[in-house]
This record gives sequence, structure tokens and C-alpha cells, in this order.
Amino acid sequence: MVPHSDRGARLRGVAWGAVFAAVLGCRSSSAPPARQEVIDIHVHLTQADAVAPLLAHMTKHHIDRAVILASPDLTSGRGGSGLAGYRTGNEIVLDAAAAHPGKLIPFVTLDLGNDDPAYLAELRRRGACGVKLYQGHNLFHERPLDDPSHQATWQALAEKALPVLLHANTVRYRSELEAVLRAFPDLRVVCAHLCGSRTDLTRVESLMQAFPGLLVDTSHGSSGPAAEGFAHLERERAQLLRLFSRWPERFLFGTDLVTSGLNPTSTEMWDLQVESNMGLLKEDHFRFFRQTADQSARSLGTYQGLHLPPELLGPVLGQNATRWLGSCLR
Repeated sequence: MVPHSDRGARLRGVAWGAVFAAVLGCRSSSAPPARQEVIDIHVHLTQADAVAPLLAHMTKHHIDRAVILASPDLTSGRGGSGLAGYRTGNEIVLDAAAAHPGKLIPFVTLDLGNDDPAYLAELRRRGACGVKLYQGHNLFHERPLDDPSHQATWQALAEKALPVLLHANTVRYRSELEAVLRAFPDLRVVCAHLCGSRTDLTRVESLMQAFPGLLVDTSHGSSGPAAEGFAHLERERAQLLRLFSRWPERFLFGTDLVTSGLNPTSTEMWDLQVESNMGLLKEDHFRFFRQTADQSARSLGTYQGLHLPPELLGPVLGQNATRWLGSCLR
């Protein structure tokens, strides 16, 4: 017979043991936190045979969805100039997205002032989700962004609440952009490359302050301007962190990947591009080319990243894009 005091201690031990077992059982059976969905909102799908390599690239880098952009010949490497070939680009992204719904999200291109709303309506019937506009780039800038001939298209984009990714050179055309944003405050615009202000954070801050609906992407691409931008943001890291903290809901992740020129070297460059654009946000340090006195000689260097905390990283990597894209994801 167990003594009363020993029996009580043993019963208490059994009871506490059951509690601990229950707690441990709950912990072991609970699922780990869901991984944050990652959406790259800035990918130029320039040729049909790049779809499979792009999907493999996305899987490798844990990118769940990509906004694929129709591109003119000058961007895609097809040999034309100006906006030539952009309708070919529209067909490429519509076909790719139809084959991979939900994974690849098609943004078509319009020629402001020449394409009428009927063409946009046709593209939407065929699955177009949003629009990429290039006329804010100096190589495609035939008329001011706020030219009267553009008004019908801006109005259609605003009324239909379509997501728009706009390249805007805010050194040359800031006043034109501001006129459009004032005239159409309901436009759902993401202004690419920190709104053309990778080397002037004060400019992008003033634009975001003036236009509360304006969103920006963090894409840097793969060339000299990217290296220049990374170097400047490294020097201005504290200011950029302050902007993310002030407006965590207004920054979206993008890489500005261009899928032309498929070969082993180009896919290695894809890896470097996504790792650097992601590293800017996620890591303490990341690698990319450094500008040198001899611009023809490119060598890899190390940059300091932002290493954003989860409460800032989650929105920029996917949550903000999910809201911006809206029904595109359904």
C-alpha cells in the first residue's frame, strides 16, 4: 500500500505530466506558420519559349506568382524601335497566362493616344488583368503623359479600376505625372523603380506625400542603373527604412527581369538579379555588380541590405501586391 503522502505526490505528478503531455502534443501537432506568398510584379516575358525557364526560375527562388508584362521591341530585343511590336508582346503574355492561370498574371501594353478603349476592352475579354505603360520612359515619350489625346485611356483605366504599372522618369516628366494623378485620383498606379527615384529618395517621398494612393515598386533590373541605385540606397539606408516604416502598405517587390536571350549565362544573370532585388529587402548583405572607373569591366561586389523585419517584409513581398491585383488573383 502506498503511503498517503507518497500517493498524493504521485497523483500530482501524473496530473502535471498529463498537462505537459497535452501541451507538447499540441505543439507537435500544430502546423508551422504558413510561408509568406511572394509576388514579383515586374517581369518582362518577351518570348513564348521563355515560359518554361521562367517557371523553373520562380520555383527555384520561391516566387509564387509573377506579373508578366507585354514589352515593345526595344525592351524585348526583337530589333524594332519605339513602341513597335507591343501588340506581339500582348499576345505572348495572354497566351502564357492562359496556360498557367493564377501563376502568371498578364499585363498588356497600350499606346497612349493611339489605342482606343475598345482595344483595351478586347484585351480584357481575353484575360488581360492590368496594363503596363512605357510612355513615361524617355525612349517611348512621344507626347506628354497628360496630353489630351491620352485622356480617354486614363479615364477608362480609372473607371475600370485596373492595376497599372507605369514607368515614369520623374527627373524629366514629374510635372506630367503629377497632372495625371491629380486629374485621375482613383488610378491604381504602381510607379516603377521607386518612381524613377532610386538615387533621390527625397523626390519619391515628396511624390508619395502628395499622392496618398500612389504605390511604388522596388525593382532594380540588371544593368548599370541598378548598380547605381543599389549604391545610393546603401548610402541612404536609414532614409529608405524610414519610408518603409512610414508607408509599409505602399511598396511592392519587383525584379524587372527581362527574359530575352535564353542561354546558360542569361539564366545565371536571372539568378543574380532576383537574389539582389530580394536581398535588398531581406538580407543584411547581398551581391551585385559594382560600378568601377572602367565601366566595361564589371565585377561583383557586396551591398548592405535593409534586412526588413517581418512586419515590413510581408507587405512588400506579397500582401500589398495581393491588394493591388485584387480580382486578378481570383
